[in-house]
Amino acid sequence: MADVRDILGVPRGGASAEKPDAPTKPKERMQRPAGMSREAFALLGGSHPIVPSVLTEELRKKEDLKGLKQKRKSSAKGQVTWRWQPFHNPARKDDLKLEHWVKCYKDPAGKVRPADEGEYSFAKYNKKMMVYNYDEEEWTNVVPADQDWSREETDYLISMCEQFDLRFLVIADRYEFPGSKPRSCEDLKARYYAVARALAIAREGSEEGIANHTIVKHPFNAQHERDRKRAIEMLLARTALQDAEENTVLEAAAVIEAAQRQEAAARKAAAQPPPRPAHVPAQAPPVPVPNVVVPPAVSEVPIAGTSSLFDMEVTPMWPAKAGVYVRGAQTRETGQVQLNRIAGGARVQKMVEQLLVEVGVTASPEMPTRETCGAWLMLRMEVIALQEAKKRLQNRAQAESGGNPEGRGKRAHKGKAPSRYEDAA
Repeated sequence: MADVRDILGVPRGGASAEKPDAPTKPKERMQRPAGMSREAFALLGGSHPIVPSVLTEELRKKEDLKGLKQKRKSSAKGQVTWRWQPFHNPARKDDLKLEHWVKCYKDPAGKVRPADEGEYSFAKYNKKMMVYNYDEEEWTNVVPADQDWSREETDYLISMCEQFDLRFLVIADRYEFPGSKPRSCEDLKARYYAVARALAIAREGSEEGIANHTIVKHPFNAQHERDRKRAIEMLLARTALQDAEENTVLEAAAVIEAAQRQEAAARKAAAQPPPRPAHVPAQAPPVPVPNVVVPPAVSEVPIAGTSSLFDMEVTPMWPAKAGVYVRGAQTRETGQVQLNRIAGGARVQKMVEQLLVEVGVTASPEMPTRETCGAWLMLRMEVIALQEAKKRLQNRAQAESGGNPEGRGKRAHKGKAPSRYEDAA
């Protein structure tokens, strides 16, 4: 029975346990929290009370924020209100009167005053372009003369520039000077900027003093502007088929450039000596043989950062002064320096020149490429070394055979000096 009473909500003491004379307390009605919909609140009842959760915390924060905003509205300045009032814009030259909503404060006495009591706040954003104008003296002495532009038409152009703030597209659209030929936008800009540039330089005193000014540093070029617009028009007039063809050509060019880079890297890797294995012991460097000329490596494609000129030892050299040098002329001068350094005077130099002619070495490279000039200088150096070796061999042979007259003189006088009687005999 106790379980049935619990299910029906009847107290266990039965009906006799109830005291009819005892006053009953009215049940507290649960209030719907702010921010909760009626449908969600209707699902709640006495058996499902609102428990503290994240939702209740957020609702409490919103209520607190709402109360704080209401307190802020009634601050020390007064209660915030809005009024429809007229205003004056000092940026306008005309006396136009407009109206708008203005934020105001209402004090406890009922007096209303605007939040911004100064001038119109947006008037500071009215920026005017500086337009160069001239007087009578500047027109006579400063403004560049142009047969196509009269004083009246130039004055009309300056007034249009002041009226429309140098918006030349608008100026060209509304340009109507009686008796003038049709003027394009580029013509108007060229005339104005020519006048403005001359006035700016004249007022400064010299072009150096105002060299960083835009109209002085970058003079307007009407033809360049026309070409630029024509190129843009051509680009916008292109069809999708033309764009696809151009992309195909660019992709093919990129493939060719990549192949060329790979070939250059392969040639460079092939020209380098292979690395020595780590387990092979290093060999001693070879002993240099005297009078043996080892030609340097002269590649068809010059290595990046290497000079294409050679000195008399046929090694790449950088000139003392920076500039452009003719490789053929520099190679001939270097060959002459090689010849002048030969010991033995003009007779030996003539013998070397004759030997060069016999082996077929021309006076200068016929095709002065980097490889040709290096080979030409190397061949001359080898011929000179050969001639010097022949001369040393000839001197040594004469010294060993006693054919040197100077040697015989030294041997004759070696020992005791002869007396004057022996000389007489």
